[in-house]
Amino acid sequence: MRRIYTPQNLAVFAALTLLFTTIGVTTAQVPIEQDPQAPSGMSGKVVDLEGKAVAGFTFAIQPMQRQDGQLQPEDEFQLRQPSTGRTDVDGTFTVTGIQPGFIQLEVIPDTPQDMAEMFDPEAILEGEQFPPALIHRGPLESDKKIFSIQIGKVIVFNTAEEPGFFEGITFALEPGRTLENVKITVKSRLRIHARIVYADGTPLVNADGRLNMRQTDEFNPQSGGSYGMHYFTDDDGYFTEYMDVPGFYTVSVKYSGPSTGKELSAGAGPFLLKDGVQPEELVLTLDGNPVAAKPAPGNIETPENIEIPAEVKADPPIPPQVRKPAKSVWVVNPANGHAYKKIQCDSWDDAQQKAIEEGAHLVSINDEAEQHWLQVIFKVHAAWIGLTDVEKEGEWQWDSGEPVTYTNWTVRPVFPDRLPDAEKDYVVFTFKHGEWQSVGPESHFWRATREAIIEKDGLVSKTSTAE
Repeated sequence: MRRIYTPQNLAVFAALTLLFTTIGVTTAQVPIEQDPQAPSGMSGKVVDLEGKAVAGFTFAIQPMQRQDGQLQPEDEFQLRQPSTGRTDVDGTFTVTGIQPGFIQLEVIPDTPQDMAEMFDPEAILEGEQFPPALIHRGPLESDKKIFSIQIGKVIVFNTAEEPGFFEGITFALEPGRTLENVKITVKSRLRIHARIVYADGTPLVNADGRLNMRQTDEFNPQSGGSYGMHYFTDDDGYFTEYMDVPGFYTVSVKYSGPSTGKELSAGAGPFLLKDGVQPEELVLTLDGNPVAAKPAPGNIETPENIEIPAEVKADPPIPPQVRKPAKSVWVVNPANGHAYKKIQCDSWDDAQQKAIEEGAHLVSINDEAEQHWLQVIFKVHAAWIGLTDVEKEGEWQWDSGEPVTYTNWTVRPVFPDRLPDAEKDYVVFTFKHGEWQSVGPESHFWRATREAIIEKDGLVSKTSTAE
């Protein structure tokens, strides 16, 4: 029986599989004959931008293949282990047994000790569930990025916007050839390292909440953007986020754990973040403290000289408070005169029905200007839009009936999945620069998207039915 993995678990497992295969790696790898062609090799040194040796730097060498005219990782979802290398105290490395052909150099982040203790690859392959605390941490990230690689007189620079798995430098290796004196240059990433504490100074440990950041350009205050994500604090109340855009940052966090009784918040900034400049100790102090737990009935200790009345009338129980949803209002785009609104929904179909009830339709994005305006006005984690090919596979249509004149498809899916395109009939406006991603019932966004953007311009959603 072929085991099926969910996209979220698969991403964590693939990352951790790479991580734990590097434990114990020194300066050489045992060749594994997986190809009739002679394996290749590579040796050299890793340095920083100042030319200083970088010890203990771990990287992966991922085999690549051509697919649909583009280079893609081989067997990405078969959990195939790439070759790995690790520098010694002098920054040197040697890797043998590399499959020849197109390969990609990728950074492998270090493994936190507590995560290593939680993860058992063999148990996962046998069908056991991922530890919830491990999934909760989210993807691991490295504090370094590959800046360039020099082979002989040729230097190749890394043009990927963000470091991570399958986002490194790609080149070709000839069968049986060992590249010597390879120079890999790495640079430190911009890092926000902060600690969250209660008003009394007690750290908020092993907790998660919402993190929002606002970035503005150092020299142009009118240029910048906002970022929304989740944080998870460690045993000392710290969390770390890596950024790839320099500038002034303002951060704010929210926390509403079971012991607080209400939502607490904290913030800091603006502070400058760029190469060589970052805050040394960032402390976010919440505007409240945990609510002291009431002692359980029957466990109350009282002095012997205090009498407790035989009958005590308890206060009537307080009914649970339901948080009111944020007020939804129409916002008019001055460029086209159309009104837009963000709504809460349970699914794409639910969002479409609510749009119809409002005499509107799920948003149709017709040009780059409208796309940019929506990004600025509606800062969403993920939202349904009106694009669908449910009526005829491969023919995308707006549910308003308008022609498709503009698209903003993502090049690299935020949360990849194994679904065939035929099962991805609806589209999500993602948090990654507002890029669009088609999704289906097994996609992460299908389960997580609970918002939609609707548009009022005289047109009304046309109910779509599959053939």
